Amino acid sequence: MTTNLLEFKSGEDILRGILTKSANSKRVVVMIGGFERAGTTEKKFKILSDKLGAKNIDCFRFDIADCGLSDGNFYEMTIDGMANSLKSAVDYLKKFGYENFSVVGHSLAACAISLTLSQKIFHKIILIAPGLNQRELLRLWFVQKNNKNIEINWKNYKNYLSEADFTENLKFDLTTKSHKLSYKYRSDNKDMDYSTNFSNLTDNVLLIHGNVDLIVPVESLNCDFKNKLIIDKGDHDLERPGIIDQWLDRAVNFLE
Repeated sequence: MTTNLLEFKSGEDILRGILTKSANSKRVVVMIGGFERAGTTEKKFKILSDKLGAKNIDCFRFDIADCGLSDGNFYEMTIDGMANSLKSAVDYLKKFGYENFSVVGHSLAACAISLTLSQKIFHKIILIAPGLNQRELLRLWFVQKNNKNIEINWKNYKNYLSEADFTENLKFDLTTKSHKLSYKYRSDNKDMDYSTNFSNLTDNVLLIHGNVDLIVPVESLNCDFKNKLIIDKGDHDLERPGIIDQWLDRAVNFLE
């Protein structure tokens, strides 16, 4: 296996990723991180990439604009933009002779993957803790942020939700962990549920979700996946020792 840092353009942004490559492989698994995450350095992607490499399956884990190794402006981040970055990554990889593409996406990346389904780019898809039901998740996160002294969860968040306050908040930009984000992302997705995009396409999709995910509760999904693995005591990241062991081999076998 060889490891290479690659650089490609998506629109005006210069994005970067790590390609782990076998000799003469025609298939590659693309890995994309979730909200404000660096796909290049996330532990679960590195471990999965190493496992697949041992099976002579190439992997390309990359970062969207202004995250991890990539340049650009996170302020303008949208799900459409994430989907375009994913497609740009695939187009770039075709120059290396790849013909068979699969994808692994965490959290918000699942929404971007859903926008590529009609183009049938990916042979296999793995969704890790997919934040598909943006309509309800945005409201959950709003309530959690504004009630930090109360344990807010999927079962009780509507008891504390003011729809008027939520709607008013959509007019303002958001300060995240390390970025500023335009209101456009939340405004565009306040009524969106990307689960429906997978309703008739689940045979080649594997869902991996933790049963104690407080950020994207498994109950938020409005699609029944034929292939699914619910991780006992699994959180949103699903990469702690003992947690990743519950899904790693199943994911490798699915992608093989």
